[in-house]
Amino acid sequence: MRKLGSDIAKLVTELSSDEVSARKTMRTLQVRDRYKQALYAVYKDKAPLFLNHTNNVYIIRKEEEKLLIVYVDESIYAAELNAQRELIKLKLLELFDEDVDEFSIKISRGSYRNNHPYATENLDTITENAASVALDEEEEKYVSNIVSKVEDQRVQKSLERAMTADLEWKKEENTKVHGKLTK
Repeated sequence: MRKLGSDIAKLVTELSSDEVSARKTMRTLQVRDRYKQALYAVYKDKAPLFLNHTNNVYIIRKEEEKLLIVYVDESIYAAELNAQRELIKLKLLELFDEDVDEFSIKISRGSYRNNHPYATENLDTITENAASVALDEEEEKYVSNIVSKVEDQRVQKSLERAMTADLEWKKEENTKVHGKLTK
């Protein structure tokens, strides 16, 4: 059985106008795939959520260092990736021998925010892995009480989404571990 990777490489070379362009395209696809697999290693079944908000991924050389640059569309995802940056770098090294010196996470601006290279491939997975445990009234009041103290509406809505998703995820995980809902 032939490997899909060799078929893709051949197709890219045939479609590209020159060999340099083909190599760049192959490296872009390779970096995206490696980043995706590293996120799955770190976040498990929650990785599609982060991939869905990823606008682009690059690995570039800056003088003597390798720099991983990830663009995301919202600051909440940038903050979480930032918290896990060393683990993601470690997974890239462990899985692919891709030794990244620096990891830079940036918020996309303008039309780049609409670029979602992973969105279509993760749509089904996100739906399957969506939190099946909704918050009860007491938990919703708790979230509302906390976010109501924030004056900026955009920040307030982002915080509310993040807190709700976090509580739903914790509740779902608790259900998986204990087999029942507990407070």
